[in-house]
Amino acid sequence: MALRTKLLLNTLAISLLSACASDAATTTSTVAATTMPATTMTTTAAPTTIAPTTTMTPTTSVLFDFSDPSSATGWFNQNDTVMGGVSDSASAWVDGHLVFSGNLSLDNNGGFTSTFGPINEQLPALMSGGNAIVVTARGDSQTYLMQIRNSDNTRYIQRFTTVADSEQSYILPIADFVSVDWRLSPIAGAAPMDIANVVQIGFYLLDKQVGLFEIAISSISADAV
Repeated sequence: MALRTKLLLNTLAISLLSACASDAATTTSTVAATTMPATTMTTTAAPTTIAPTTTMTPTTSVLFDFSDPSSATGWFNQNDTVMGGVSDSASAWVDGHLVFSGNLSLDNNGGFTSTFGPINEQLPALMSGGNAIVVTARGDSQTYLMQIRNSDNTRYIQRFTTVADSEQSYILPIADFVSVDWRLSPIAGAAPMDIANVVQIGFYLLDKQVGLFEIAISSISADAV
């Protein structure tokens, strides 16, 4: 009886030890399962913004293009013969150019020749985007005078000296045009030219540049330069 009791006690002790071992394993497993998992950091590159490419295009508005014979229609000449002089000139279309040519004489108190384009009320709109007039022409080393006339008959002038036998573009800033009277004498204190009133463009040869002359104009434009 004592032996049987002893065996039962041993069996019970072994069972208790096994249960304790099992609980310990379960606890260990649970702790391991609740351990914070490792975190993988993923870096996302910031988006790249590409600035748009801007192409700067000069503003050019053609006022007169003499590529066609009809483009010379309406141009006319006025010489010192109106005051007794003997200078003469003509304007004609030749091979894509308006050719202003003639002979300047100082005889009989003369001394000027000129050519003028037709009245054009569209000129203000065409010139609105520019700050200079560009005359593209083949010259003869003479100095020519460009005149711009407004609807109220006020006049503004600017001179440019040409290169002989070479087509060049001559830039005449609008701010540099000078107000003059009908004799082409400067008017002190006059208001600057207002392109909103421009109606006519013309050219003179004067300044005692006697003899034969010729300028061949291929185009006249208003430019933002």
